[in-house]
Amino acid sequence: MDFDERELKAFLAVAECGSLGRASRQANLTQPALSRLVQRMEERLQQPLFDRTTRGMVLTDPGALLLRHARHLLAEMDTLRDELAAYRGLRRGVVRVGAAAAVMRTLVATHVGRMLADNPDLTFEAMEDVDSGLVRALEQRLIDLAITSGRVEDDAEDVLCLGQCDHTDLFAVFCAADHPIADSPDLASVFAQGWVMPDAGMTPRTRFDALARQLGHQARVVARTSSVETMIAIAGASRLLCWLPVPLLAPYVAGGQLRRLDVPALETQRQFWVYRRRAGLLPDAARFFLRYMPVLPPG
Repeated sequence: MDFDERELKAFLAVAECGSLGRASRQANLTQPALSRLVQRMEERLQQPLFDRTTRGMVLTDPGALLLRHARHLLAEMDTLRDELAAYRGLRRGVVRVGAAAAVMRTLVATHVGRMLADNPDLTFEAMEDVDSGLVRALEQRLIDLAITSGRVEDDAEDVLCLGQCDHTDLFAVFCAADHPIADSPDLASVFAQGWVMPDAGMTPRTRFDALARQLGHQARVVARTSSVETMIAIAGASRLLCWLPVPLLAPYVAGGQLRRLDVPALETQRQFWVYRRRAGLLPDAARFFLRYMPVLPPG
């Protein structure tokens, strides 16, 4: 069965936006042109892909089936285009990497900077998320490499571990620079404070809660957010404590906004693993990035 790239992009825009009006702006096409592309696709497939309702365009069952594959088809087209370009001696392509904020802004940023300086024809797209979000993005072809802070293959059959990064970071407790708590407080004093933490279920929060339970304590979480920047801002402007990676907060400590507390029982190291999709080829651009950020084979 033949698939036209323009038709697939038009279909995907309508499916994601739910209306021709919004989809036409996303696809940079007029509504009539977008409608014709979708209709032409439906005629060739001999099945309706959308129900036209007063509320917009709603996927039919065949449309929902096509949606599950459309991103994969478009990604494979892009990969093929880049690999054919490589045969012509062109170093081109997009490196799409997802990672936790701390490792994206330290380890990945360092290697990307070197790669782009050496290869100006390459471009880079970054996604910051927790491990579960990175795995979903990898499966949906939104990224080509995911750098996670935990082993995930037991939970996701569609991803493959390439190895472990030669890099660790350390989680520790931080507070506002002028917080009255002592520099080396005991655990009772630490857990008597209020905390700003990630939402329940996010990887750092799960790890912290497990560590606290092992110590016989429970944090009094006063503020919750999925944004690292918001956690830092709240901790710096309040009497709440936070638990974040040391490399990520180093500039805030150096700038005098935050202070690191000496609480060895609440300090723990993270290791990182690199994943790709199990199916299909790893794009050349992603393979090229791995030359700059080598990984140790999985044990």
